[in-house]
Amino acid sequence: MTLLDRLVNVKISISSAVPDSTSFNYLLIVGAAPLQSPEEAPPDVGVYYSFDDVTNAGWKISDDKVAKAAYVAFANGADKIYIAVRKVTASTPEDIETTLARALTVDGWYGIAIVDEKEGDIAKASTWTETQEKIFCFATTETTNPAGTQAMRSIGIYTDSTGYNPFIHVAALAKCLGYDAGSETWAYKTLAQITPVSLSNSQIDTLDGQSLNYYLACAGRNILLTGKVCGGEWIDTIRFRDWLHNDMQKRIYNLLCTSAKVPYTNAGISLIENQMISSLKQGQIQGGIANTEYDSEGTEIPGYTVTVPNAVDVPDADKATRTLNNCKFTARLAGAIHLVKITGTLTT
Repeated sequence: MTLLDRLVNVKISISSAVPDSTSFNYLLIVGAAPLQSPEEAPPDVGVYYSFDDVTNAGWKISDDKVAKAAYVAFANGADKIYIAVRKVTASTPEDIETTLARALTVDGWYGIAIVDEKEGDIAKASTWTETQEKIFCFATTETTNPAGTQAMRSIGIYTDSTGYNPFIHVAALAKCLGYDAGSETWAYKTLAQITPVSLSNSQIDTLDGQSLNYYLACAGRNILLTGKVCGGEWIDTIRFRDWLHNDMQKRIYNLLCTSAKVPYTNAGISLIENQMISSLKQGQIQGGIANTEYDSEGTEIPGYTVTVPNAVDVPDADKATRTLNNCKFTARLAGAIHLVKITGTLTT
């Protein structure tokens, strides 16, 4: 040890953030194993970075719906996809819930698309997804919502019975999950490899009443409408809520893991508060939370507010269990404009 070390001893450690593999940007295709068995079977749940990766794993676009769906996904901008193999025993596919539960063992995907649905799969997958921080998208030729109109994590897209768009749900997920959560709306998106349907006003009203989306040609452009889950909420709102929940949770967990301790003092509570604020600010950057604005009278309307307790006022019982309660925030969703109504007057 040098004299300088004796006088000024400096030690620097590297504190790594807790790794988090949660993503809100990638889709999971669920389908059968390749019809023509390859030398090495694909994994039960695998990640694929190109269409060539999919065909090299054994799926062929001439035979397999999985390959056709993967082609549509990459055509709509996906930079990677996940594929879960639905296993078959004695010619009977396993329950869709079993396949999806197994897919949870691999992190990184968010949206679910089944490409070879069996009877009852939509309702079962919708029910399963309601218990997860995921979304489920399906195509249907029926004008009555097969997932029901209460499902808040399921997205139904109507397609005609001619079979032009059997993978429209794959296209929608690939396209819209490519945007950062909060930055997008699922309406007005143009999908590659998808043909628009023709609908009358009464048919549109029927689909709207069932919260089913549809793909139409309008003024020379093909667009997806309306951007809602089966329960009537906007898809982007559900996705952003999931992202914000994960982001805030992760930031505070990292604080707890990388600090020697977070003291139960106002200084310690402010560290928690700062992480809440950081998450909400990032939500503003991504476009999910509104910025601070002013009403017509000049009153400031903040995009979000955060409140935390004063350490002195916290009950002894909470301090004894080292539990911090009553950390709260409110935030205004930025939302999106989907319809425009203009009233004008021409005068001479």
